Amino acid sequence: MTSNPAAILSRVIEHYHRTFCERKDAQEYLGKRGLTDTDLLKVFKVGYADGSLLKLLPKTGELRDQLLSLGVVTSEGRELLGGCVVIPIPDPRTGDWTTLYGRGLKTPRHCYLTGPLRGVLNYQAARSSSEVILTESVIDALSFHQAGISTAIPIYGTNGFTADHFDVLKREGVQRVILALDGDAAGRKATAALKEKLTAAGLGVRVMPYPPYIKDPNDLLVSCNGTASAVFAKCLDEAEPRPAPAPPPLPPVLLRVVEPTETKPAPAEAGIKLDRDGRTYQARVASNVLGRLRTTIKASRGSGPSTPFHVDTLDLYSARGRSEFARRASKALGADLEAVESDLLAVLVLAEKATAEDLDEAAKAETTVISESERAEALAFLKRPDFLDQVAQDIDALGYVGEATNARLLYLVAVSRKLPDPISAVILSQSGAGKSGISEVIERLTPPEDVVLVTRLTPQSLYYVEPGTLDHKLIVIEERHGSAEADYSVRVLQSRKKLSVMAPIKDPQTGNMKTKQFEVEARAAFIEATTSTDVNHENSTRCFELMMDESADQTGRIHDRQRLMWTERGLAMRQQAEAISRRHWNAQRLLEPLSVVIPYADKLTFPASWLRTRRDNARFLNLIGVSAFLHQYQRERRAGAIVATQADYETAYALAGEVLVETLSDLKTPLRRALERIRALGEKTEGVVSRRDVREQLKEPDSTVRRWLQDLVELEYLAVVETGAKGAGKAARYRVEGHGPQRDARIGLMTPDELKTRLQEK
Repeated sequence: MTSNPAAILSRVIEHYHRTFCERKDAQEYLGKRGLTDTDLLKVFKVGYADGSLLKLLPKTGELRDQLLSLGVVTSEGRELLGGCVVIPIPDPRTGDWTTLYGRGLKTPRHCYLTGPLRGVLNYQAARSSSEVILTESVIDALSFHQAGISTAIPIYGTNGFTADHFDVLKREGVQRVILALDGDAAGRKATAALKEKLTAAGLGVRVMPYPPYIKDPNDLLVSCNGTASAVFAKCLDEAEPRPAPAPPPLPPVLLRVVEPTETKPAPAEAGIKLDRDGRTYQARVASNVLGRLRTTIKASRGSGPSTPFHVDTLDLYSARGRSEFARRASKALGADLEAVESDLLAVLVLAEKATAEDLDEAAKAETTVISESERAEALAFLKRPDFLDQVAQDIDALGYVGEATNARLLYLVAVSRKLPDPISAVILSQSGAGKSGISEVIERLTPPEDVVLVTRLTPQSLYYVEPGTLDHKLIVIEERHGSAEADYSVRVLQSRKKLSVMAPIKDPQTGNMKTKQFEVEARAAFIEATTSTDVNHENSTRCFELMMDESADQTGRIHDRQRLMWTERGLAMRQQAEAISRRHWNAQRLLEPLSVVIPYADKLTFPASWLRTRRDNARFLNLIGVSAFLHQYQRERRAGAIVATQADYETAYALAGEVLVETLSDLKTPLRRALERIRALGEKTEGVVSRRDVREQLKEPDSTVRRWLQDLVELEYLAVVETGAKGAGKAARYRVEGHGPQRDARIGLMTPDELKTRLQEK
């Protein structure tokens, strides 16, 4: 029997909740209060204390003493909350249950466990929203939830705004509070006092009004007669002081107005405008890349419905293009040709200036400002000794269940983008196994300014990106099939961190062709996904190859999570997603670009039987370095470098050991498991199987079975023993050959204990 108070309280809460689910009178009581949503009551673990708990307890002993200490059982031998509907209240920092609130069924009493009032019900709302609602009681807060508004947090009565409440609001960065305390005299007095306190703390405060003869949110819910959502929303909209109306949206523009010296364009005009001697030019720049300044220009003269004009799209850097536009425009406008050509040169200067300023503003916009509270939270997060365990929990909270090893490793891949030598990974599995899901979660945990999501790469696309676009970025390629044409350039970037190409372009001054060298420097981490069981050897030696769990158990876990996400609890999890992502963004933004040293690197060993381990060993050392880099606020620093510890080796060993086994095996996990099941099937059929036998045994699509059988035949684990001629109606049959693949559990990697012993010997 554990002595953990939170664990004991949890068992009491489970008993009360089961009792509530069995007691019609308790359910009818809440039904009369308008609280009828069964999912809502399950999420908040609403219970009922009917006295049956005492019957389950021994008369004496440790358990009874602990319940006496918690206040669940009184010294007189009765349940403190007997006859009450019970709502448990969690600690906002740990999530553990900390106290119980009871509301009497037959007598209008409010009751809490003995001791100071602690905990915050629905503290998750502060994480998921910048504006929350404070109510006077638990029932009032649940009334908002019944109406479909999930940001209500109760305090403990008119004087029950505690330090826990204040801490939650400040720690989670809440900006605005709507007070929905009772409308009686005591409630109005408490509202005024609380408004003053919150305003002094820098929070925006509004007060929700009630319709005539309505005293509190629960009274409002009961009076709604099925229109609760609209009525509550209307009351919240009318909360005073009302926010200022949003300004009307600005018209869409391609470029901000740039004012030439000759004229001042009207403020409402978009793009570039130039007026000269009665000639007006309005231009929008489409692109400024590869020595081309593509621009759409409208030239006109005068005003009115019959104004002559000429419109065309041209490259302003092309002398021939300018000449042709000037020739046609001068004819349409009845203007001098040389004057129009001079005008176009002025438009060119304005277009260059506008695009340059837009790029500068875009660069400034990428700079993210972190508030002091966010910085403190991120630093505390980075200092957690169980940081990677929390990463796995956050990935779970974002809706992706299982795959703990792959999740941790991919997170380290994403973080490695900030290092001089990032690491990459390719995820292998069948369609529908969750490749996109896990890469999407890693993307959500990476600051948006550091992620480049790619659906398709053409052979030349990486050679012409703007300088800095890919440097220190995480590049997520949704499906490797879309990047196969760019395999070579991806490999070069992963190895050399630089691409160089020489290409012919048109000289902007003369219009003649010339050769120009383009260079792209990019220290980038790549995450790719593929359904193929066989990745190009040149690519695989540069990546960790991760196999998805395709077992029935994992499928069951995914089904459970999919169902959960449609419940109230799932809704709460989705509402927390933004806060989780932002915490990780800020934490990664605080990581300083420091070097890493591994003081015990010369004591490590790595298998040398395969030529490709020359790269695998370097990648394994990189993984140790990434772990130390991520934990830089927990590691010693020498001469400005982070010093990796044995804990970082343990992390790399735990994550990469099995992955490297897969990397060095000629059969990847899906194919190996298929062979094992085919071998078992062959034992029942004298060693020979048909494709249909395999398809029915493995319960896989025929296309997948065909591919697997072909791979196994090529690797000589199966042999084709009978093949009919085309149209003969005979099916190919396969014989299992020899033994299965040999696998070394750790391929000779030094264990953490062995490393510890070697260092102690030194």
